Amino acid sequence: MKTIFLRLLAMTVLAVLLIFFWDIPLLKPFKLFVVFLHETSHAIAALITGGRLSAISIAWDESGATYTTNGEGIFFIIAIAGYIGSILWGQAMLRASLTGRYVRTISVIVGVTVIFFGFFPDGAGITRYSDKLLKYTISGIWGLSLILSAFLLPRINHFLLFFLGGLTALYSLYDLNDFIHGDVMRTDAGILANYLLGNSFLVKPMAYLVAGFISAISIYIFWRLVRSTLHVEVDDAIEEPVDLARWQEENPDIEITPEMLEWLKDKGRRTPK
Repeated sequence: MKTIFLRLLAMTVLAVLLIFFWDIPLLKPFKLFVVFLHETSHAIAALITGGRLSAISIAWDESGATYTTNGEGIFFIIAIAGYIGSILWGQAMLRASLTGRYVRTISVIVGVTVIFFGFFPDGAGITRYSDKLLKYTISGIWGLSLILSAFLLPRINHFLLFFLGGLTALYSLYDLNDFIHGDVMRTDAGILANYLLGNSFLVKPMAYLVAGFISAISIYIFWRLVRSTLHVEVDDAIEEPVDLARWQEENPDIEITPEMLEWLKDKGRRTPK
């Protein structure tokens, strides 16, 4: 129960802080890191489905873009990978920090990934040097911070992974506001709908349909995240040492065979975990 309470308290505090201080300038570098992970998810999906990555771009206004070679890769998977990938990154980081398992491994994986895609050779797509410089800065600083702190400053790394994981998971849900309050046609859902239907009058309804699909998947993954991080894994039941004399007194009608005696002795030698 104590473990559940502490995990729930940590997640609640993080959520409250992010909700009430979402727009403060101090969070800008953190949110740009999340935007870059979003674009990195597009890039990974493109490579996995046989596409070729051309460039990744992020801007100070927290917008981003991933450019691939036309006609290669599975566009549907690439398009939805941004939102879903973000929440999966968030789940991995947040769960590792809350459970204390694979903290260093996840930190290194995330760090190496953002450095690799941050310094991926740019092709067509990025024209402004300021966008390139921002991408190099965000990916380089955060990638090195995660990797170095994982080995040199484990306590700071633990907290950093918790904060970045929580921000990434919550930001992926915050992005869903674009479907309702923003221009859905400028989101990944709108891009996918336009790709599927072109100039059809059904393109906007299709965009909202895709948005609903992406939202449902994102919310489901986030719910699984909450359940898994609040779940307490119980070790095998602690076995009390067996008092052989007392056991025999309580069970006078049972004949103790050599095999049973060995089992009772073995059980008596066990210590609590």
